[in-house]
Amino acid sequence: MKTRTMQTVKQAVLQTLAYFDLFGVPLTRGEVSEHLLWGDFDDDKIDIYLKESPLVHYHAGYFSLHRDSEFWEAWRKKLALQKSYFKKVRRYQSLLNLCPFIKLIAVCNTLPLGDVHPGSDIDLFVIAQKNRLFLARWWLTALTTVLGIRRHGSKIRKRFCLSFYITEERLNLESIALQPTDIYLAYWLKTLEPIAGDYTTYEALIAQNRWIKTYFHTLFPKRRYFRKSGSLASTIRRTLEWVLNREKYELETRNKQLARIHDKARGLTDSSGTVISDTMLKFHDHDARGEIQNKWQTHLASITMKT
Repeated sequence: MKTRTMQTVKQAVLQTLAYFDLFGVPLTRGEVSEHLLWGDFDDDKIDIYLKESPLVHYHAGYFSLHRDSEFWEAWRKKLALQKSYFKKVRRYQSLLNLCPFIKLIAVCNTLPLGDVHPGSDIDLFVIAQKNRLFLARWWLTALTTVLGIRRHGSKIRKRFCLSFYITEERLNLESIALQPTDIYLAYWLKTLEPIAGDYTTYEALIAQNRWIKTYFHTLFPKRRYFRKSGSLASTIRRTLEWVLNREKYELETRNKQLARIHDKARGLTDSSGTVISDTMLKFHDHDARGEIQNKWQTHLASITMKT
């Protein structure tokens, strides 16, 4: 992964705000420092630039490159929706902890950022036990289907989207990063919100992906929504794992799932977001990371032209 040379405080702040601008998201003062891209500056320098820059607008505790009232009204609605969506996450956290062979479940993509719309789903990133990827996927799919909370077909709003799985020996995601830089994946990892499973697995994930330190000086672990599994849920999960921990069960489940997965993959017109292996299952019909990075660069260029 390419390492950028140190930016000026102006460049670092504008690059950061421009990225979140793409999603209609402003940042608090603390978030500006937390998410600062390619820069390490003391608070005084950041404060001075935020205060004196004619490009940065402050409103109700947030900084943005937007000044229009429509942006801030849309953000107010997004905040309310984000709170509502995470309220649903909390409602089902204890049940998610029942699933066997799952080491971690985290909310990912746009919900942790705050880019939430009335029809949005809840994207989940799942880390499964080594050699038990397909059993873990089967149980999580079955549970969320029975509960009526899994996204499928036209049923999307406030439902859990189960589209990205890895196993615990595949924690380092640098191999799927775009080169020479992958802004989206770096922020995706940095803003993950772990909600269920084993928190030490989340810590191992962050430790294994130290390559994002080339983007950010600080990496703050997230615990805002994480809830440790209760004793009853832990007992049920361990019992299921003891009963089901057989290679033949994994193999049978794997063969059945792969037959359906490959059949669906063959029908895709764009498979850029699809990865199918025994250590990673990634189901995105289109990989938009390159497009987002290009939009960010174009947006940043238009901003810097104003100075």
